[in-house]
Amino acid sequence: MSLHVLARPHHPATPASGMVWKMLFDRQQALLHRWASPAFGQAVVELGLRRDALPNLTHIGQLVHQRTGWTLLLTSTPVSETTYYAALARRELPIVSRLRSFSEFDQPPGGPDLFADLFGRVPLLLEPGYASALQGLGQAWALATAPAALALLRRFTRATFDRGLLAGPSGRPQFYGAALLTSARHLHAAAAADAAAYQPLASALPALSQPELIESNLLAVEAPVYYVAANWADLGAAVQGLHQQLAKLHRQALASRPLPFASVPAAADSRSRAFAARIPGLR
Repeated sequence: MSLHVLARPHHPATPASGMVWKMLFDRQQALLHRWASPAFGQAVVELGLRRDALPNLTHIGQLVHQRTGWTLLLTSTPVSETTYYAALARRELPIVSRLRSFSEFDQPPGGPDLFADLFGRVPLLLEPGYASALQGLGQAWALATAPAALALLRRFTRATFDRGLLAGPSGRPQFYGAALLTSARHLHAAAAADAAAYQPLASALPALSQPELIESNLLAVEAPVYYVAANWADLGAAVQGLHQQLAKLHRQALASRPLPFASVPAAADSRSRAFAARIPGLR
């Protein structure tokens, strides 16, 4: 594990940042007590995440690595898609070290921040099924070589690891998507959705693979469909199905490319006709 990376200064320990963390932590804990799984709450405690103290990322990184084999990679800004998915495939999770300010409280303009990455993804790494599925998501990047495949991977990521739900024992789904765990508006939208909006995860790939699907539907807060995994094994199976669909799109893209010497037979045929036309004159 890259302990030297984790040991670097990770966030400004200022009173303002401490207050922002406390307010974000309190808000999400109050909202999630009915919607997050007990395993998520237990993991928050095990990681030492508290309302009254900024997280100790060195300790959290060591604990996560000991329990799961994953490494937390700190970065000052969000990384590129290529870097992010490649890191997941290696069982490494990039974590933005910057914490939002008061003026950015509800929507950090630069993308994920420390709270979104740490609170939204790290606790569930302690769930082996989730961690395995997340690694599989990273491995899918290598298969997303065609534009259609890349678009499908992005839609699948948003519909599952950002806004996914897990079937609960009482019949009420539990949130595991990072956007639902860390954003009040996304959480409220999902909680207020009609029962018909909750669809089994098995129906996700057929729907997300439709070329006419408008991506803005998933980007909007009022996404009409939330896919519910029966368990972590169901999520892992969906990721494997994604691999198969991406491989299929890759083969289709290769088959649609023109052959490098496709014009040779036509040229040869024209020469044959020309030679045949000269034969009567040679006799």
